[in-house]
Amino acid sequence: VENMTIMKLRLGVRGMMWLTLVIMMWGIISCRTQEEKCLEEVLSLPLANKEELQKVLDHYKDDSLKYQAVCFLIRNMPFHAGYEGNALKHYYQYFDIYAQGKLGPHEVIDSLKENSFSVSQLKRIEDIANIDSSLLVQNVDWAFKVWREQPWGKNVSFDNFCEFVLPYRLGDEPLGFWREDIYKRYNPILDSIRLLPQAQDPLVAAKVLMDSLVVEQSHFTGLFPAGPHLGPSVVSWRAGSCREFADLVVYVMRALGIPCGTDYMAMRGDNNVPHFWNFTLDKDGKTYITEFPDPNWKRAVSMYNPKAKVYRNTYGLNWKDVKRQQGKMMHPAFRKPLYQDVTAVYADSLNRDLVVSSDILCKEVHKGDIVYFCLSTRMDWVPIAWTVFEEDSLRFQDTEGSVIGCLATWNGKRLVMQSEPFTYDKMSGTIALLTPQSEKEDITLYFKFPLFCDLGILRMPGGVFEGSNDSQFRSADTLYYVKQWPFRLNNTIFPEKEKSYRYVRYKGPKGSYCNIAEMAFFEDTSDTLALKGRIIGTPGCFQKDGSHDYYKVYDGNPYTYMDYKTSDEGWVGLDFGIPHRIKKFTYIPRNSDNFIHKGDVYELFYWHDKKWNSLGRQVAKADSLNYVIPKGVALFLKNHTEGKDERIFKKTDGRQQFW
Repeated sequence: VENMTIMKLRLGVRGMMWLTLVIMMWGIISCRTQEEKCLEEVLSLPLANKEELQKVLDHYKDDSLKYQAVCFLIRNMPFHAGYEGNALKHYYQYFDIYAQGKLGPHEVIDSLKENSFSVSQLKRIEDIANIDSSLLVQNVDWAFKVWREQPWGKNVSFDNFCEFVLPYRLGDEPLGFWREDIYKRYNPILDSIRLLPQAQDPLVAAKVLMDSLVVEQSHFTGLFPAGPHLGPSVVSWRAGSCREFADLVVYVMRALGIPCGTDYMAMRGDNNVPHFWNFTLDKDGKTYITEFPDPNWKRAVSMYNPKAKVYRNTYGLNWKDVKRQQGKMMHPAFRKPLYQDVTAVYADSLNRDLVVSSDILCKEVHKGDIVYFCLSTRMDWVPIAWTVFEEDSLRFQDTEGSVIGCLATWNGKRLVMQSEPFTYDKMSGTIALLTPQSEKEDITLYFKFPLFCDLGILRMPGGVFEGSNDSQFRSADTLYYVKQWPFRLNNTIFPEKEKSYRYVRYKGPKGSYCNIAEMAFFEDTSDTLALKGRIIGTPGCFQKDGSHDYYKVYDGNPYTYMDYKTSDEGWVGLDFGIPHRIKKFTYIPRNSDNFIHKGDVYELFYWHDKKWNSLGRQVAKADSLNYVIPKGVALFLKNHTEGKDERIFKKTDGRQQFW
């Protein structure tokens, strides 16, 4: 009684309700062989709408397999809920308007400012208290219909059917009838393969559906307010972030009896956000993945993103994890484990346990404490895995490296960081602490966010700057060949050619859409005034509205760019009228304004003693910043003027290495 009182004070009312439910349900799950008794326990929960649930059980009492499926749904129903409220209409407007393709995401947000949305405006509705028997029955009947009628159904096990076909909801969306409409819309697409021998593999059916799904236009953005899942309307809207796109695919696949769901990283190892994508299971139970609108299903091991941990959303509670928690106070991310850990599926031979010595922990961590492995998100940390601290080390099972992590505990309100950050090597499994050394060193900063996220920069290697005296460049000299990503905003090149040229140009490599933002040519290395000329190039842009035509390269704006109408053969340049010798030229790649921006106020931080410590503010006088830093630390550069894309990094071989 004393221990329960203390725990109640620590957890609060909501936490105590969860603890009581877990204790009760653990007793239930331990008596799986006594199915009726287990159901009685669930139905006796204070919130349970026993009358509606009993209707469903009675409806299927003579169909043993459907009865088992309903039992699975009801056993786990106490852990599921959705949201309702008038504010949902405002939330849906973001996606409905954006899906029409007439406004960009920023314009949509501006148009809805008067009806701004917050989840706090909604009411949480518990499934166990509000489920409608007719909804549940229709869901079960349609799920079994497609499972039994489709040729691939024979290669979908009952367990996989229950988890990845049967559930009546995907997340926390309002409940509704959805299977029949989606089935009727997409089932005819599969007529072309249904009688083929290979159609017994659900992966084959999934590939055919994806080929059809990606034909229609989709609208991606991650800028809209955080809110609940959209529900089946997302299939028509085809708008939102990776979460909404993943939901779209799940609705369609499950409506056709294909086992499908969402795998996710609670935090990407190379970005500041979680990431969601789809998986399906082939006839042998192997995992294949896709990221809509990519039509291709690939083996899970092909995913290259640094991930550390990957989880699979499930309807059923992970009782193994509940038992591991031992009734301890957990971070909210792990308190209700509706997931499976599938890291080993993705990491394959590089899957390993992360073992951390207690030497790197702060002294206030004690045996038996829950310790979290965290990844960074801007200037904060997000837990992605947990373990129990034993005598002299921590062991996080099934992990993959190539990330910067940090260890923390949870005090019921916030994470308390308990170590310096450390790099976790993917190939060797070793860790290296990022802790300040007494020695100082200089660092030059050119950007605040990893360049691999800038598509235009990735497209530049293979591009060529040319000079010619033929307007068609049939005879041209190479002034400069772009071998690697440009790592700064303003790039200056000094050609060694002795000839003079009337025409100069940049020709983008194959697949680049000739993405370039600015370029200028000079007759002398000391010149600051660029040569003038008539703008020449390949007309037309991908957007088909003139907004990214070749003349954008000479508008003086480093954040507008050329985006040619086709992926190949685009070029832009100048006709000087008479030949000039080019001793210097500059260029700016297409970019997302994450380079150092002249005139903006920046502040560099390093992590030490459980917090970010400032190394001072600077106003950028050019496209770079210079700082003196302690050796060996994790760094973070913040732009106080504008923008929010910023990422943790360290100095490696004289340059910024982002994680």
